Amino acid sequence: MTHVSDPDPAAPDDPAVNRGIAVLRLALVPIALIELHGRTHDLALDFYPYLLAVLAVYALALLVVSFRAESRMPPPAVQAVIDLVLISVLVYTSGGESSSLRFAFYVLPIIAALRLSPRLTAAWTAVALVAYLVVTIPHPAARLPADLTLVLYESLTLIWVGAAAVMLSALVGRRARRFAALADSRRELVQQSLDAEARERRRLAQVLHDDAIQNVLLARQEVTDLERGVPGAAARAQHALDETHRQLRDEVFAMHPVGLERAGPAAVLGYFADEAGRRGNFEAQVHVDPAAGDVHDDLLYAVAREILTNIVKHAHAGSVDVTLAARAGGLELKVSDDGVGVAPERLGEALAAGHIGLASIAERVRAVGGQLRIDGDRGHGTTITVRLPSPR
Repeated sequence: MTHVSDPDPAAPDDPAVNRGIAVLRLALVPIALIELHGRTHDLALDFYPYLLAVLAVYALALLVVSFRAESRMPPPAVQAVIDLVLISVLVYTSGGESSSLRFAFYVLPIIAALRLSPRLTAAWTAVALVAYLVVTIPHPAARLPADLTLVLYESLTLIWVGAAAVMLSALVGRRARRFAALADSRRELVQQSLDAEARERRRLAQVLHDDAIQNVLLARQEVTDLERGVPGAAARAQHALDETHRQLRDEVFAMHPVGLERAGPAAVLGYFADEAGRRGNFEAQVHVDPAAGDVHDDLLYAVAREILTNIVKHAHAGSVDVTLAARAGGLELKVSDDGVGVAPERLGEALAAGHIGLASIAERVRAVGGQLRIDGDRGHGTTITVRLPSPR
């Protein structure tokens, strides 16, 4: 499994995040207006209206820019510093610890959390705490030590909010990275599946043209020779037609086990194992639970065939054991070989190298709510266990 590390503090410039932060920033303006109306008798209000005007213009400008695709937002770090300075000065000029705007310090960790960076969120929680203490404790209106308990309470609350924001940032960021990785994996598999389908079509066209059609033409020529009385023409025509029949039957069955699937999974899995054993020069044993004897599942057959094909190509095995058992709520297919072995991380390596084999199986199994497990070590063989829900 690929490990995805925590992003750097420089968060991506996500338009949706920028718009959300811009709305939060603009929402601070009416709160500051109410504070101005209620604090006209307090000290340090001379510059407050001008600072409030600066905040309103700044917040409105960034909100407009966030909705314009051709415009570029200031870097997140610059925005955060400006927000911190404006909030700190507004709180100080409107009363310090007694100002209702002091709760705006709680917004800074939340804004950082929206950037989906836990380290950035923790850092700005610490910065917001320091800024809060700087604008409240030295404030002329502070009544220390009487207000010390209130300052401590607000500080602990800010730390608690920051910790919650860090947790939220970590969880949401991890989920977003998982979704992104899953989307990339899906796109890669779809493209590789399309490429594999194109290769299979070319192979099928080549087989039909070079083998089946040539045998039909040969049989046609032999029929003409038969009419002319050429000795042995009938036998040669019969042989050409028989060979064409065999080739077409093998190709059709390779695409889908028509007819044989009605005999149940034992017959289908047995055919796949025998064919794989013939091509890979190994002995194959198939064991099917009687409780799974009436199952007809295309995905089961496709998974079994793909696993056996991988064994033929890569395992260099001497023996292979295929077991199908009924389990509560579904089926369990287990394929074991005594070959060179494969590590579980081979799944990710195969996808990265452009081979869809095991990676394709895993995606198809997970898509229906199943599970796939690979147990193996280099030189000690491999066991692949696939659990599928009951077919509907």
